[in-house]
Amino acid sequence: MLRLILCALCLTPLTAGAADLPAYTGDLSEFDNIRSLPAKGDGPARLVLGDNNGRLHAYEARGDAYGEVWVSDYLDGAVSGVYVVDVNDDGIDEIVTYTDQGRFFYFDTQDYTLIWANPPNEYRRITSLTIGNIDDDEQPELVFCADGRLIVYDGRDQYEQWRSDQTDLTAHQILIGDIDGDDDDEILLNDGYVFDARFFDLEWQSPEPFGERMGLLDLDDDLIPEVIGEFQGRYLRVFDIDLRREKSLSR
Repeated sequence: MLRLILCALCLTPLTAGAADLPAYTGDLSEFDNIRSLPAKGDGPARLVLGDNNGRLHAYEARGDAYGEVWVSDYLDGAVSGVYVVDVNDDGIDEIVTYTDQGRFFYFDTQDYTLIWANPPNEYRRITSLTIGNIDDDEQPELVFCADGRLIVYDGRDQYEQWRSDQTDLTAHQILIGDIDGDDDDEILLNDGYVFDARFFDLEWQSPEPFGERMGLLDLDDDLIPEVIGEFQGRYLRVFDIDLRREKSLSR
């Protein structure tokens, strides 16, 4: 009888209210390897997912579920991040993905054909990559840590613009923003480095990292965002980059 009761409970549909509770939603919105894709005309919702086995998968909504409609060839390493962005300034978003083994790829968002990929063996390992427009041209740049260096790569013309002198950089997250109030963007690495985004000078090397994950938010109404770092998956610390110190929130 107990077994029958448990089976009945498992088969009972969740109410709308219950489905909105944290236990049923999870953290999909925070994953780096799942992104929504623009719908094809009046077609169903779509998403793209990169897996640990080195492949991209595209899915289309089918009622309350999704079905796979495409899978890529092997991408020479585990997929470490996926973006949907106009990376080459053609007015159309592309799927941009990178792997831990030093490769990055552009795919068409409509038919999933490969548009471009960097050469094999150009880099041995990429630990983090983001995309932002940090100079005066129209197209964004790929900003990433590879083989111990911070590298800036032109997104449209596909060449390396700059690489750092530092050879021990292993950041797992990179953010871009004006975090010291000088009206110029900085490149922030979670392992404690802050670079000027225009001239690439090292502005500060913190004696400690900024956390495994970071976010930017102005918490004291001074028009300069603070760096909020997450440690051990749950504990938050706040850093004032303009003052070169951790911020105390106690009164």
